[in-house]
Amino acid sequence: MSGHTVSSMLVREAIDRSFAPSVEALDALRIADASDPVTVHHARTSVRRLRSNIRALDGHVEPVPTLRGELGWIAECLGRVRDADVLNVRIAGRVDGLPEPLQLGCTAIQAVLADERVTADEHLRSAVASPRFRDLVDELDLLVKEASSSDGALDVRDVVRAPWRAMRDAVRRLDDPPSDEQLHDLRIETKRARYAAELFTSVSGARGGRFLRRATSLQDALGAQHDAARACEWFLGHGGEDTGLARACGWFAAEAAAERDDLREAWRPAWASLREPKARFW
Repeated sequence: MSGHTVSSMLVREAIDRSFAPSVEALDALRIADASDPVTVHHARTSVRRLRSNIRALDGHVEPVPTLRGELGWIAECLGRVRDADVLNVRIAGRVDGLPEPLQLGCTAIQAVLADERVTADEHLRSAVASPRFRDLVDELDLLVKEASSSDGALDVRDVVRAPWRAMRDAVRRLDDPPSDEQLHDLRIETKRARYAAELFTSVSGARGGRFLRRATSLQDALGAQHDAARACEWFLGHGGEDTGLARACGWFAAEAAAERDDLREAWRPAWASLREPKARFW
């Protein structure tokens, strides 16, 4: 580190710090309980980090052309399980204190979610047991081994500036008020910038830590809004003909919609903090 600017680091250091643990978390699905919520969450986060960093390190690592697409495939499998878990936690935290008719409806919602979770879990287990998943992990292992032997250097500006500018441009494209889709796109760009910055945590010092904390705050604020929007969509689509289920879904949809709208501008203070020049370490 020279002055306040990180210049470069070796490719293999970034691979050892980011790629290797992510591949291990994904491979853990084969030996751990693939339905465990914590295992699923860690694997899903690792897949996102891998896809993002393969993109960020374009030209420095050379994956097979289909690798990002295969990561997208397993991410979708993991996402179905994770979505059911998130919704179940949301409902469980709101049941107490509801009128009895709504509590009965909550039981019906939880039964629907349980069925969806079982289906998603079976789909994930089948995917993890398949030759396709084994080939994916093997390709990732090979990528890590080849990149870990590299003596090439990464320039922080080349790696971090592109996702940073994409995040900034996503903010500039927002309507007033921003749509749920636009905020979700901004959340994706924020993750990419954060993951790229994480590659340099061993050399970026306190300034790098500050950037990561502020990027995480922005991501969390956008994530809360996205979760509320997704929950609203789910409840609106699952009323059915059962009166108790329909009543409870309507109540939860209205609550989620109010939360979604209240959070539509809640990310702005985090962005104002992140966009300050002193938050950047490059």
